[in-house]
Amino acid sequence: MKYLFLVNPCAGGGKGKLVWQQVNSFLAAKFSIRFDHVVSQYAGHPRELAMQAAQRTDLDCLVVVGGDGTLHEAITGLMESQQEKTFLVAYIPAGTSNDFARGYGISTKPLQALQQILTNQHAHVINIGHYHDACRQQSGIFINNFGIGFDSAIVHATNNSRAKDFLNHHHLGTFSYIFKAIHVLFTQPAFQVQVKAGKQTRCFDRAFLLVASNHPYIGGGMRIAPDQRVDQKQLELVVVEKRHWPILLWSMLMFASSRLTSSHYAHLFRGQQLHYRITPAQYGQIDGEEPGKHTFDLKLECRSYPFWQQPKMH
Repeated sequence: MKYLFLVNPCAGGGKGKLVWQQVNSFLAAKFSIRFDHVVSQYAGHPRELAMQAAQRTDLDCLVVVGGDGTLHEAITGLMESQQEKTFLVAYIPAGTSNDFARGYGISTKPLQALQQILTNQHAHVINIGHYHDACRQQSGIFINNFGIGFDSAIVHATNNSRAKDFLNHHHLGTFSYIFKAIHVLFTQPAFQVQVKAGKQTRCFDRAFLLVASNHPYIGGGMRIAPDQRVDQKQLELVVVEKRHWPILLWSMLMFASSRLTSSHYAHLFRGQQLHYRITPAQYGQIDGEEPGKHTFDLKLECRSYPFWQQPKMH
């Protein structure tokens, strides 16, 4: 087995560099492990490096060392390479939220995550969310969540905060998320959404939060879809409305305490295919990255991808 480590040194406010130093020192002392490494140098580079890796015949597995955004880009590149052989992927989390690691069952301790790769015996097929937005004629994937409304406005506010880099550097990114969440709670407007799931169609005139999930976690460990599993070929969509302040505040408290789906005020849709339209223009977030503020006409479906990593017990 030969591994290629794709390293994003800037992930997690510089954590990626430190994690790779630790992993590289371990690998260098083990002469029996065959590996190369490449370093991401700019936005979009992990996708390019992954596409190049997929064309190599001397490699068996791409190991991503970075955050969920780096993993998202790498898997996108592998899926876009359209090679006959599906390229195996693994993950050593070094980001701020590491939600995918929680959802899959990957240790956030670098050497333990590495051991989950080195001791693995067979590929584990996971679900990947795939979307097509008819409004912009764009397609892509999500490994964690595709959100519109409340959580996306938080991501936008946090990404544009001057304090973000400072807080991430000092491992306080969650505090930035919470601070911005309180602000967005009072400024995010309601919007309209029409959801189609199987034969079911629902219209919401005052939607406030809408998140499609591939596994339970969002925002650095909050459980928005507790029953969702990354090895399950299914997506879960939750919709929360903005009707009365007491109900909205209660729903957001349930969201913050990872109990939103047990609330009577959360509307759930599950399936291998989902279709929904959103107006007027809203912020969106795809695995923490922003596609911009606009209307959406989304068709979601499930895709499969092989992971070379032994999940730990939750």
